[in-house]
Amino acid sequence: MYRWISCNRLINEVTKEDKIFGGKYLIDPYQKCDISCLYCDAAEDTIYIKYNAPDLLRKEIKSLKKATVIIGSSTDAYQMIEKESKITREILSILLEEGFPIHILTKSNLVERDIDLLKERDVRVTFSLSTLDSNLSKLLEPNAPLPSQRLEALKRLSKEGIRTGVAIFPVIPFLTEMDIEDMIKLSREAGASHLIYEYLELKGDVKERFLHIMGKYSPEIANKLRELYSESYKPKGYNIDDRIKALCKAYGMRIGYE
Repeated sequence: MYRWISCNRLINEVTKEDKIFGGKYLIDPYQKCDISCLYCDAAEDTIYIKYNAPDLLRKEIKSLKKATVIIGSSTDAYQMIEKESKITREILSILLEEGFPIHILTKSNLVERDIDLLKERDVRVTFSLSTLDSNLSKLLEPNAPLPSQRLEALKRLSKEGIRTGVAIFPVIPFLTEMDIEDMIKLSREAGASHLIYEYLELKGDVKERFLHIMGKYSPEIANKLRELYSESYKPKGYNIDDRIKALCKAYGMRIGYE
């Protein structure tokens, strides 16, 4: 279900150095997300559409210093309803008119629609992947385009001269880690220049939902995950940073956004 809402504020400022996304300001055109990722706390039945976002942006942008704006850090700016609402496109148009650098994060190939706005501008697009397995992707990210479609979109944007990268969000222990090398390799071949990643975090209701469905998919993996996350919402004692760094070096992929 979708609800159109009027928000009082659109832009949030990053108060500390942003080492992951490399931005100063955050904009999320939507509250909650219809991609409905199994591991995400933004997956809800009701999605709130900030219909007055473009008008707010025009007012708020007047007092901002030029710095990178991150689009879609909390919820996907190209989730399914964007095809109809086109709020993200309006926001991008305003930011680019005012000369603001932009970093877009998305799981969707709908971003291809806006190539006309994005090319030859100070823009980066980072595509999020968690697996290359289409069936597993449908379980984890039921309303997202397939991984192959995201890679094709990445390739097309790269060919248009738009700087691209890949985010392994999240790295899921025991479940998707075997895909990491291929994700890095294929993304690099498609034109990606940078990689960012984060490990799966499991909290509250999301944790119970995730482990319940994982139990049906693979009881063995679910049991390992339950034990791994028994003391923390983070995977205590699990770390494959060295492997990821080595793979990025081997394939010529930079770690981190710059």
